[in-house]
Amino acid sequence: MDIAIIGTGAIGGYYGARLAHDGHDVHFLLHTEYDYVKAHGLTVDSHFGDFSLTQPNVYRHVDEMPPCDLVCVAVKTTVNRQVFPQIRPVLKDGGGILLMQNGFGYEQQLAELYPNQHILGGMCFICSFRDGPGVIRHTDYGMMTLAELAESDADNRDFLTRIAQIFTHAGVDTDVKNNLTEARIRKLMWNIPYNGMSVLGNCRTDVLVTNPALRSATRAVMGEILEAAQACGVPIEASFADKMVQLTDEMEPYDPSMRLDFLAGRPLETEAIYGNFIGYAQAHGYDMRYAKMMKWQLEYLQARK
Repeated sequence: MDIAIIGTGAIGGYYGARLAHDGHDVHFLLHTEYDYVKAHGLTVDSHFGDFSLTQPNVYRHVDEMPPCDLVCVAVKTTVNRQVFPQIRPVLKDGGGILLMQNGFGYEQQLAELYPNQHILGGMCFICSFRDGPGVIRHTDYGMMTLAELAESDADNRDFLTRIAQIFTHAGVDTDVKNNLTEARIRKLMWNIPYNGMSVLGNCRTDVLVTNPALRSATRAVMGEILEAAQACGVPIEASFADKMVQLTDEMEPYDPSMRLDFLAGRPLETEAIYGNFIGYAQAHGYDMRYAKMMKWQLEYLQARK
């Protein structure tokens, strides 16, 4: 399968490298690391086993890339407005776009731009980060949940199933959900408390799970997300919040992406992870007070920094 990776960072680089290592024709878009990866290749240091791509297909500009069956978008949501319109030349007719991002509600924006294409959401539960030019360090987990925006007719099911099979064969623990909204909210069950708390508490996940005050705050935010999901008509079992806590308890100490962005002075994904879902819940009659407070605090800290 011809696959484009728009955003070769900790997420796009890892999953794209997995697909290329499994034999697919993967095309990587890079900017600052283009020259290095062109000369030295792409390396993945993974707790599942290290591997390298010695001569990956790399490009500096989207218009240099060939049309592909699947376009994986893994850039930060803060640049979606610039990136989304640029996908068109890379996408084959009848192909699909897989949005491998945090946040909520962006698949709908893609559907407006590309109404005749398959639009998929990829919820990635993984601990990975860029560890120098051309190096992606993968320290824990790595599973992905896939769901398609469109209603589940036969054609959509076939495409979604095919994509899931491709990732599974490449060594990615892949699950398929019928309801994209529910799948996105389930990912927010981790992103809303842990990403934000890592910035507000200035700490990694090991402190978030061992400090009693931060642990209590995290559980309170999770309870609010469960209530919001119920109000939005997509109830989620309370045991799922317990599962997210357990997975984080067992996780190698990790800096969530929002804290890495904050420390590096990059824009935070506050609108994607907080604002969009807060607005969605509000439209369904539920006021997310904890999430709004976190969003306001994060915006204040970013403005000061």
